[in-house]
Amino acid sequence: MRRAAGLGLAALCARRVAAAAGAGKPLILSPVAPGIYTGAVERDDLPLSPCLVAIGQDGVLVADPGPNLNHGRRLIAAIRRRTALPVRWVVNSHPHPWQVLANAAFAELRPRPAFLASTATADAMRSRCDACRRLLVAELGPAAMAGTGIVLPQPALRDGIPLEAAGLRWQVRLFANAHSTSDTALYAPSLQLLYGGGLVTGDQVPDLRDGSLTGWRAALRALAALPATAVIGDAVGPPQRSLAPTLAYLDGLEDAIRQGLARGVDAADASRAVPGDAFRHWRGFVPRHALNVQRAWLEMEDQWMRSAPAGPS
Repeated sequence: MRRAAGLGLAALCARRVAAAAGAGKPLILSPVAPGIYTGAVERDDLPLSPCLVAIGQDGVLVADPGPNLNHGRRLIAAIRRRTALPVRWVVNSHPHPWQVLANAAFAELRPRPAFLASTATADAMRSRCDACRRLLVAELGPAAMAGTGIVLPQPALRDGIPLEAAGLRWQVRLFANAHSTSDTALYAPSLQLLYGGGLVTGDQVPDLRDGSLTGWRAALRALAALPATAVIGDAVGPPQRSLAPTLAYLDGLEDAIRQGLARGVDAADASRAVPGDAFRHWRGFVPRHALNVQRAWLEMEDQWMRSAPAGPS
């Protein structure tokens, strides 16, 4: 099962990087708040996750620069159209390769920026990125990933320890086993702006294959308590259009599975027990919802069995 899940993750990885590999439309930075931008290539088939670009008097902060060298260079060009200030910080919020492999482009800059992540994300990248990159080269061909080397971040981010960057004091929140094995969120109180990375999906069905239903819901509840008025993640907008829909989907998934377990539904019938009709119109419903049900059912079934009262001895 772990091998199948890993191959599925690699396939998703490949599709996302394939979407980024071509020249496509120019990358444009869209303003979100004063000095804050998000950049993504708009595509009808599979939009890339928006990144965070923060421009301050002391330099530029970039979070989750993208999937390959080519995309990273295009992002740098877009930044240069906004400012000549150096990129001083690159944050990797989680260890998914379609967000971190563009580190290679930023490593070409002089002065070289500081690459930052949590210890868990840095460790995961150290153990996984090289293998994932080889899979992508095999899947896409050498041209798509040409020059995309592995650039590892420093394990410098700590939960609750502020990051002073791009003229802002960012609160750092770390979450284990949520959207991925390790997720970092950044919050700028002075702007009431939250960067949620892959934790926030808006009206796109979240992907649980590398995450935890319980952990993801807990992370979103913690972030929802912040007084943010703007959120950047896989969706961009106010919390009610970005964070809240993701939590609504995950809460609905948890509730339906819990009811199914209470009725004695077997895992083989999980998809029928959790049809997800209210979210059928969301992007990525097929195939993600069915895979989410399988993953979340196993997670909750294990919790259910461990919490069940022991029978008579």
